[in-house]
Amino acid sequence: MNEPIPRRASIRDVAAHVGMSVSTVSRALNGYADVSRKTRDKVRQAADALGYRASFAAATLRSRQTETITFMVSKPWTKFVDPFFLGLLDGVEMVLQAQGFDLQVVMAREYEKELDIIRRAVERNRCDGLIFSRTRPQDERIDYLQARGFPFVTIGQTDRNDHDWIDRDHSIIARTAVERLARLGHKRIAYLSTPYRYTYSHHARAGYRQGLEEAGLQHDPALEVECFLSRRTGGEALTELVTTGAAPTAIFCGNDMIAISAMDAMRRLGLAPGRDIAVIGCDDMPVAALTDPPLTTFSQDLDALGMRMGRMILARLGGERAPLQSFIDSKLIIRESDMPPMPEGAGQ
Repeated sequence: MNEPIPRRASIRDVAAHVGMSVSTVSRALNGYADVSRKTRDKVRQAADALGYRASFAAATLRSRQTETITFMVSKPWTKFVDPFFLGLLDGVEMVLQAQGFDLQVVMAREYEKELDIIRRAVERNRCDGLIFSRTRPQDERIDYLQARGFPFVTIGQTDRNDHDWIDRDHSIIARTAVERLARLGHKRIAYLSTPYRYTYSHHARAGYRQGLEEAGLQHDPALEVECFLSRRTGGEALTELVTTGAAPTAIFCGNDMIAISAMDAMRRLGLAPGRDIAVIGCDDMPVAALTDPPLTTFSQDLDALGMRMGRMILARLGGERAPLQSFIDSKLIIRESDMPPMPEGAGQ
């Protein structure tokens, strides 16, 4: 009597053995770059143990990792003089290089082209993972990458918040700024915001309003002005506040570019920055210490931030499943631009 021929293992058997979906097993066996090296090795070992036979020769041709991480630069970081951008790159590259990965930079000079750039990087197998910034509350870039299962880390959160991100706590930053200005005696504190298309701008606005409430100050919508990420818009916002009679005695700015622009506008209007209107910025750009007066602002360790991002993307490539999310500390650097309000009549 002939013995029955044993059933040949199927891809479903392999998937059940490793506890993954058939789709993930298929992509692992076919060497797709959006599946981590650790996962691919685990699946192939299981396939060998079960006697599953696939075309490993073809899979090998497609499984070559690029060993490259792409950092997508968005406006206004497309100018390489931006110290925030350069500091991040240095930290990321240091970690990646130690693990044999290269870092490449792609430029998104137009807001509308960002998703196209990401699609090309993923679908043409140009990199193993992506890092990008300036996340939006509903971010189509993240939707696309999540659907493809492609590794990425963002600088900033979104409303969905089920992805890997690293960020500053902009709510705490804004609350701290308002708390300091209120403690100095200011009651008309304005907020010059970064664009509301970005998630962090909403978090900062919420912190600004909470800071007013905790200080017992009434919220005035006229003191909130959205700015855009260029040098002149802080000046335009400050001019609007002064000429429309909003009469702020202090301003918190979403970044240092806005703050420096606003200080320039004060001088054109015959006002003394820091004395007539107190100013607090955010970022601690090198030029912040050289303004007149030197700018009070919030700093962060950019090298440490970049290094942490590098470790996060490598962990994702290594098969980490749980979302990796981290806040970095920001420190208030007190200089001379945030003085107490002028006594009434002192400037007359």
